[in-house]
Amino acid sequence: MIAMAAAMALLFGLLIAAPARSDGRFAIRAVATAGLAAPGGGSFERFSVESLPIVAPVNRRGQVAFFATLVRAGGSEGIFLSSGGRMVRIAGDGDASPGGGTLTGFGRHPVPALNDSGTVAFAAAVASGTAVEGIFAASRGRLQVVALTGGAAPGIPSGTLAGLDIPAINDRGDVAFLATVRRGRETIEAIYVRTGGKLIKVVAQGDPAPAGGAFAGFGAPALNNRGLVTFAAIVEGRAVPGGIFQAQGGAIKMLVGAGEETPLGGIFMRFSERVALNDAGLVAFQAALKNGPVPAAIFAVEGNRVRRVAAIGDAAPEGGSFSHFGPWPAVDAGGEIGFAASVDGGPSPLGVFLAGPMGLSRVVAIGDALPGGKLTTLTLYPVVSLGDAGGITFAAAPSPTGEGAEGIYLAIPSR
Repeated sequence: MIAMAAAMALLFGLLIAAPARSDGRFAIRAVATAGLAAPGGGSFERFSVESLPIVAPVNRRGQVAFFATLVRAGGSEGIFLSSGGRMVRIAGDGDASPGGGTLTGFGRHPVPALNDSGTVAFAAAVASGTAVEGIFAASRGRLQVVALTGGAAPGIPSGTLAGLDIPAINDRGDVAFLATVRRGRETIEAIYVRTGGKLIKVVAQGDPAPAGGAFAGFGAPALNNRGLVTFAAIVEGRAVPGGIFQAQGGAIKMLVGAGEETPLGGIFMRFSERVALNDAGLVAFQAALKNGPVPAAIFAVEGNRVRRVAAIGDAAPEGGSFSHFGPWPAVDAGGEIGFAASVDGGPSPLGVFLAGPMGLSRVVAIGDALPGGKLTTLTLYPVVSLGDAGGITFAAAPSPTGEGAEGIYLAIPSR
C-alpha cells in the first residue's frame, strides 16, 4: 500500500471563488491531548505516525474516532472513541482478535472510519493467529471481523487476501477497503466492500478501465449510504493515465480523467490519493494542473459537471491568500468542504478553513486560543474531517521549539 500511495502522490490546492466570510465562530473543545489519561490505563502519548496524516473522523452525534500511542499502559497503541465527554477504548494491543490470535500493530494502519451509529471500522495486524492482518468493526462493545488475510479474494480466481488497509464505513454498516491480493507468484491491488454479510470485489488491478487501458493502482475508497464507492486510480495502457472513478452495482464510470480540460483552464495532470464523498454524490478532490493559471486546485464533481472549488492564490478570510494546502479535502452532507491551508500575507500563516454556499470561513488558525493554551502549529500533513452536523476535527502539534502539545480537537459552529 505504501508503494501505491507514493505512486498516487499527494497534491495540493484549495478553496473557493465566493466572497470570503470572516464572521464565522466556532466553539473548540479538546478531544484528546498528550498526557491525558487513557481508558484502560496509561495516558495518551501521540496521535500520529511518521509521514502520515492524522485522520480523526467525526459523526453527526459529535463522536470522534482516533488512533493513539500510549505510555505506562499494558499496550502501546490502540483505537479510541470520544463520545459525549466519555472516552472509550475500542481496541488495543493484546486484545483478542475475533478471528483468532491477538490484535497488534495499529500504527501500521492508523486510519479508522466511523459512521453515525458510532460503529468504528479499522485495520490492525494480528499476532499468533492464522491471519496476519484484518479489517474489524466495533459496535456497542462487540468486535467483528470484516475481512482477514489468508481468506479467499472473491472475484479473483485463485486469489488470497494478503494485505488489508484504509476502511470506509457507511450507516448501513457496509465497509469498503483496500486489499493486496496474492495470486500465484503475482501480487495485485483491489478494492472490496463487505455488504450484507458478503465480500464483493469492486475493482482490481488489471480490470479494464472505462476509458480504455487497465487499472494499475488505487487510492483509498470513499463510501456513502447509497452504496457508491468512489476512488482515485492509476491506469496503464493506451488511455488516460488516471482519474477519479465511481462504482455501483458492478458498473464503474470515470468522473474525471487526466488530460481533460479543467474549469480553470489547462488540463488535469494528477489527482489526490484520497477523495471526499457525501450522500448527495458530491465528490471533492485535489488536482495538479498542466498549462493552467495555477499549479493546483480543488474541484467538485456534481452529477456530470466538474466545478472549481478553489485554487492557490485565492483570497483567504481575514486577509492574505492561500499558498499551500493539506493533502486532501473533506465534505459534509450539505456540501461544505473543509481543509487546512497555509496563507501568505495574512494575520496567521496556517489555519483550518471551511467553504460553503456562503463563502469561506476561518475555523481556527495559528495563535488562536485552544482549551488550555494556544494553537502553535498543525501537524506535518494537516487534514480535517467533517461530520454531518457541522463538526470539524483537526490535529495540533508542538512547535519546532517545543511550545504547545499534540492533540485532536473538535470545532462546532456556535450559530
